[in-house]
Amino acid sequence: MAAWARLAAALGGLLLPRGCAACGCPPSETEPAFCPSCREELVWLQEPCCPRCGRPGGDELCPGCRRAEPAFDQARSLLAYAGPAGQAVRRFKYRGSLAAGAELAGLIARRTPAEYLAGAELLLPVPLHPWRLLRRGFNQACVLFRPLARRHGRELAAGLLRRRRHTRPQVGLDAAARRENVAGAFDLARGTAARVRGRQVLLVDDVFTTGATAAECARVLKEAGAAWVGVFTLVRARGHPGGGLRPEAGPDMIAGDQRQ
Repeated sequence: MAAWARLAAALGGLLLPRGCAACGCPPSETEPAFCPSCREELVWLQEPCCPRCGRPGGDELCPGCRRAEPAFDQARSLLAYAGPAGQAVRRFKYRGSLAAGAELAGLIARRTPAEYLAGAELLLPVPLHPWRLLRRGFNQACVLFRPLARRHGRELAAGLLRRRRHTRPQVGLDAAARRENVAGAFDLARGTAARVRGRQVLLVDDVFTTGATAAECARVLKEAGAAWVGVFTLVRARGHPGGGLRPEAGPDMIAGDQRQ
């Protein structure tokens, strides 16, 4: 993460005007990350859900996890990637609104259930390829989850997991194509395997779509000896009849930066 972006993200809550992360309007008193109108449209994800991947709709393994259990042990998300939540993520991630990022980071720190962090020793942001990081200027997972790690006394282990090759855009790919696209794309930084061996690791990112990226990261961590690998994201994409999951598209998803 570039030094200027780290500084801007750290000071964002102090220097940038408060406003709804989705539309910029004055925030709600009860949920300061969103204005009253946007707050009413948020879809919070709760139990019951698939105990493995967190897919809403029931407390048994979903059909996808029954067919092939993912490499991670558990995945959970706070919100559905729809309406204002999706708009806020895109505003931050693709339009570079650090004000929106600061508001979303505060929401994560305030609203994450304690059980989502229970036992997790490391919070590990899903990495960007160096080219993508240079282009965007920040890793959205680091910005979003640093306040949560600080609040709960967890290490945010940025740089431990690396994206070692550039991958084609994931947007528009089905679940099988996404898995193939990220196969072999990650590894651990040299000399860091001991930091995950025998430990419980929580992967963190902005969006859970099909889980292909998270599963590939979890596979690398499990092969290095991690005892447990969970996944926690701010939002989860909605299901669709064609199988798998997909995020809502929008005009602010910049064509050259849809690869995460």
